[in-house]
Amino acid sequence: MAEDLRRIFDTRFVALVTSEHQTTAAFLTSIGPGDLDAVGSLVETWGREHLSTPLLVTVDEFRRSLDTFPAEYQSLLDHHVVIDGVPPFDGVRINPDDLRRACEVQARGHLIHLRQGWIDAHGSERRLEALLIRSAAPLRLVLSNLAQLQGEDHADDAALAAFASQAAGMSADLVRAVLALDAAAPAPRSLMPRLPAYLADAERLWAFVDGWRPR
Repeated sequence: MAEDLRRIFDTRFVALVTSEHQTTAAFLTSIGPGDLDAVGSLVETWGREHLSTPLLVTVDEFRRSLDTFPAEYQSLLDHHVVIDGVPPFDGVRINPDDLRRACEVQARGHLIHLRQGWIDAHGSERRLEALLIRSAAPLRLVLSNLAQLQGEDHADDAALAAFASQAAGMSADLVRAVLALDAAAPAPRSLMPRLPAYLADAERLWAFVDGWRPR
């Protein structure tokens, strides 16, 4: 992919990086319509090699949108791997207030989706199981971003669950069980009776973010 991008953008290529969340970003000095056609012609080839299409962003766009995508960029800054080039990260710092607002949007969205999903399930156990499974990734994301906001870096789900309990008063074992859900398998039946408790935990999470203040 890096070789392809260097061929397309030549001297406008800056860097290709990836992150632990499998987000890949290509930093460039400029992007034109012809570049999009050239990159688009490679998507199928990359797909056969199990490579996701990278996010294309200019260095200027990146620096000017730090307040727009603070959570995504903080994750990229903290957990990136450089594939090629030199990423434009020197001196870059995410404003904690911007990150807090992004976390609030994520936490509020998580709560709303749980409520709406419960309504849309119409009491179907299969649909409620699917709702639980879908909720695992968003929950992990908001907890990871909150940990970053608190100046902490939790490498595994057990640590995130403990953080959720200590910071927001959530049930550590329930959070851990949700985070452990695998999209390829049904949710354990033992989790179904705990849906009301999970919803209450989601409310606690949003309230915590809403009232968060720097240490």
